[in-house]
Amino acid sequence: MNAAVLSPVESLLEAAKRLTHDEQVDFLDRFAVMVNEDDQDVPLSPEWMAEIDRRVVEIEAGTCAMHDWQDVLQETRESLKRPA
Repeated sequence: MNAAVLSPVESLLEAAKRLTHDEQVDFLDRFAVMVNEDDQDVPLSPEWMAEIDRRVVEIEAGTCAMHDWQDVLQETRESLKRPA
């Protein structure tokens, strides 16, 4: 019987399944930083630029709720620990 050959992505996902929850979160954080570093030279679409402009106007006008990134990250991590 031949073993199925996994793609690099499938192999990575299989390895990630063996990590603890905290290790998975740590990996995800680091991977997101890496991906975002690579995207620095990618131009944004006109739609995204319009959305950014809209949000800047809201921030400057004080009409939107602002949340500290660390609080959002902590809330997200806690929600992932809760059963669905």
